[in-house]
Amino acid sequence: KARALWLLSKIEGRAAYYVRLASGHSNEDIRAMSVRIARQSGLPGVEIASSLKDDESPQVRREVLISLRFESGVAADTIWAQLAMKHDGNDRWYLEALGIAADLHWEGRFTAWLKLVGNDWNTPGGRDIIWRSRSKKAPALLAKILLNSDTTEDQQPRYLRAFDYHDGPEKEAALEAILLGM
Repeated sequence: KARALWLLSKIEGRAAYYVRLASGHSNEDIRAMSVRIARQSGLPGVEIASSLKDDESPQVRREVLISLRFESGVAADTIWAQLAMKHDGNDRWYLEALGIAADLHWEGRFTAWLKLVGNDWNTPGGRDIIWRSRSKKAPALLAKILLNSDTTEDQQPRYLRAFDYHDGPEKEAALEAILLGM
């Protein structure tokens, strides 16, 4: 079925039809493939991402995230944030898909997620997202994680290493806060 749908989507002008058909399939592999077909066919990425962002399959949601990599704007940031809310801290591949999807748009994506999550960011999934983030807002949250008494001694090196991927005054202020124990 997957091969047939892939080939049929190559018929000029028919890609959107077969993406819709595949995205509603009961098999998660075929739903994930629908996102790949859409991306390869140049169909609007935000549109397919919006229709599959609530898919029950993490595999499909990871594929949706990858499709957002080159999409910019508020709609793409919002979908990314909604998908980030589904990260529970137990799926390394999902976390990497979040990172790939945000790579060119960290400020917008991270801001949208912070707006959605509010003060409830300090969860295993939230800590992962902050650790993976390259946003200028992440160093301050990394400092909060490191200063939190719930952060065990064996977890601390992971969060300290995350500072290697940041630079600028935000990083310096966060490191100073850690040093002063604030």
